[in-house]
Amino acid sequence: MSEERRKRSRVSLEFPLTIAFEGKRVRGKVHDLSLKGLACSTEEWILPGKECEVTLELESGLRMHMHGRIIRAGQDGAIDFLRMDEASFAHLRNLVRLYAEDADLVDEELRHPAFTPEEEPFPE
Repeated sequence: MSEERRKRSRVSLEFPLTIAFEGKRVRGKVHDLSLKGLACSTEEWILPGKECEVTLELESGLRMHMHGRIIRAGQDGAIDFLRMDEASFAHLRNLVRLYAEDADLVDEELRHPAFTPEEEPFPE
C-alpha cells in the first residue's frame, strides 16, 4: 500500500470549471477539491507543467478564481493552486470545511505549510 502524500483534506464535489492557459479556455468538471488544488476532467487536452487561471463555478453563481499549475491532464487531471485573492480563498476554505469529515482539521492544516522547500512540487 502506498503512503498518503496529501497534506491537505480533500472533499468530493462535482461542479464546472474553466481553465485558461496559452490563450485557450478549456471547460471541465471538478471531482475533488482541497485548499491546495483540485482533481478534474476536461473536455479538451490541457498541458501539464503550464501555469493557468482556474475559475470554479458554483450553482449559486459564485465564481472563485485561482492561479495554478497543471499537474496532470485527461480524465484524471489535476491542478495545484499557486495563488488566489483573499475572497476566493475565503470561499474555498468555507466550501472545503462544509464538506470535510472534520472541519476543524481543515483549519488546523492551515497552521502548517503544505510543503517544505525541498518538497516543492516544481522548484524554480
